[in-house]
Amino acid sequence: MRTITKEELTKTLEQHKLWLTGDGGKKANLSYSDLSDSDLSDSDLSDSDLSDSDLRGSNLRGSNLRGSDLRGSDLRDSNLSYSDLSGVKGLLDPIDWMYQNLEKIDEGYLAYKSFGSNFEPPAHWKIAEESELTEIINPLPTLDCACGINVATLKWVKDNNKPNTPIWQVLIKWEWLPGVVVPYNTDGKFRCSRVKLLRRV
Repeated sequence: MRTITKEELTKTLEQHKLWLTGDGGKKANLSYSDLSDSDLSDSDLSDSDLSDSDLRGSNLRGSNLRGSDLRGSDLRDSNLSYSDLSGVKGLLDPIDWMYQNLEKIDEGYLAYKSFGSNFEPPAHWKIAEESELTEIINPLPTLDCACGINVATLKWVKDNNKPNTPIWQVLIKWEWLPGVVVPYNTDGKFRCSRVKLLRRV
């Protein structure tokens, strides 16, 4: 990971702007760069290489990222509001991720959840078989953990809880998929607005 000074970043953006307009300059290559907490708001980074860069906490509000390479980039807590992400390469596709990492049954997707080890459930949740849990979700995929019903793959739940912590299998019905947020940098955890508790495993 290379550290970029504010001056170097400004010069890189100026050169990239010239490259985009055909006035010389040079295409921005910010791969493997530490850009955490940077203010990149309203920047034109279209077609730039941001692969494997650290963008945690950076402000990309209103930036043009069309066609940029974001493979392997860390976007946790970054502000992407009003950014143009059309044609971006390397961002996690939640549809593909769920298809590849979760078991499917006729009613929907299966995931897993624990209670009490890292999280105390709200009083209005009934923790019992066939119970449906609901919660308002934070829709930002740049947040790894936020409000909602946080569920995960079975491996994630086992790896991130104390031994003998009860684990529940949950169902996410097909019609509930609009209420699912898979973070860009997920390591197996995601969140939902509604799940059904099936059984303890």
